[in-house]
Formats: sequence, C-alpha cells, structure tokens
Amino acid sequence: MLPVLQIGPVALYTPGLIMVLGGWFMIQAVGRAAYGHGLDGNRLEQIMLISLLAGVVGARLGYAAGSWTIYLADPWAFLSRDLQAFSLPTGVVTALVVGGWLLWRQHWPFWSTLDALAPSLAIAMFTYALAQWASGDGYGLPTTLPWAINLWGEYRHPTQLYAAITSLGALIIWRLHYHRRQPSGTRFLTVSAALAAGTLIGEGFAATGWLLPGNVRLSQVVSLTILVIITYIWQHIFRYQRHQ
Repeated sequence: MLPVLQIGPVALYTPGLIMVLGGWFMIQAVGRAAYGHGLDGNRLEQIMLISLLAGVVGARLGYAAGSWTIYLADPWAFLSRDLQAFSLPTGVVTALVVGGWLLWRQHWPFWSTLDALAPSLAIAMFTYALAQWASGDGYGLPTTLPWAINLWGEYRHPTQLYAAITSLGALIIWRLHYHRRQPSGTRFLTVSAALAAGTLIGEGFAATGWLLPGNVRLSQVVSLTILVIITYIWQHIFRYQRHQ
C-alpha cells in the first residue's frame, strides 16, 4: 500500500492523485471515442469534466450531510483529502444526474452516446480499484492462496487487483471491438456486462461492503441485476437490427 508518495519535500496523497489521473484519462478517452460515433468530442469532454467535478462535490456534500456536527465544529474539514470523507453513492448519483441532463440537451443518438462513454466505465473502475489499493481500502477476505497480500495483519485476497484486472479486461474487449461494425449500443453493453460479471465474482472474496442475508454483498446483487437487464436489452437490440 502507498497512501502517500514522497517526492523530495512534497508529499502527495496517492489515492487522490490516482483519482485525478483517472479522471483525465476518462475525459481523453470519451473525447476520442466520440468522433468515432459522429459526436462532438470536445463537447463530450466538457460534459465529462463537469460531471466529474459535480460528482466530487456531491460526494463530499453527501458525507457532510450525514456528519454535519463534525463540519460545524471544524468547517475546514470540508476540504479534507481523506477519501473516507466522501459518499461514493451520492457522488455517483450526482455525476449521473448532471451528466445525464447535459447529454439530454445535446439531442445525440442514445446508443451512440453510450458507446462513446463505454471506455470511461472501465477506466473509472480501474481508477477506483487502484485508489483502494493505494489506501488499503476495499480489502479481501483472509486466504492462504499464493497471491495473497499481507494487509491489516492478515494475508488476504487482493480484491482491489481483481477489480483492476476486470476493468482492464473490459477495456481490452472494448478496444478489440472498436473498429468493427456492430449495432449501436453493443460496445456499451459489452463493457458493462464484462464489468458486472467481474464484480459479481470478485466481490465474493471481499471483506468490505454491505453484506445482505445469505452472505451475499449488495454489489453482487446489483451486478447480477445489471447482467439480467443487459441480456434483455441486448436481445431486443439484435432482434431490431435483424428486422431492419
């Protein structure tokens, strides 16, 4: 784990640095992908940037709303770099709402727009996995497997690396299919399905996250639901294409 990167007299908060770099790669990726789908790449980059910034603000406000007494006592804590002081669900919802509204105003083709956004999903998951790896969060269950990592006093599943490998695999799949002629929406659904399948499996080895009755994590239920929805949508897309 590397929570702080020391470069001479400068100490950089590694998870935060990873998140910033990941956001930059997301913006670059969607901008380039947009041109391949006949969209305005510059405009999509702007929308991605605004959405990411809104997500950061929303995540901090979401956490502050649940811990408002702390921020009343110390308002400067609102500027804390601690990733634990962010509400990820609130941030994601905020980014999706802001980004969705901005995209809706462009009147771009629905599935082509999602295809252009597909690489950003994989990059976002990869970035989050590396940030957790650097901070030591999102750790796995104890194990004796040879690739276990020593974390918090025990050898554990490197679930952060499982997530990173999943996202890299999804990104490779997207890249391999980038120049192929496919029905609109196929790239987005393929990347989403790969990420959901990897999460469904990988979260089975996680020691953190919301645990539901039956020793199943909420993230696994969400992933399975996404896979079912994708399968349903996918069948209808191809059926429509075949009848054209």
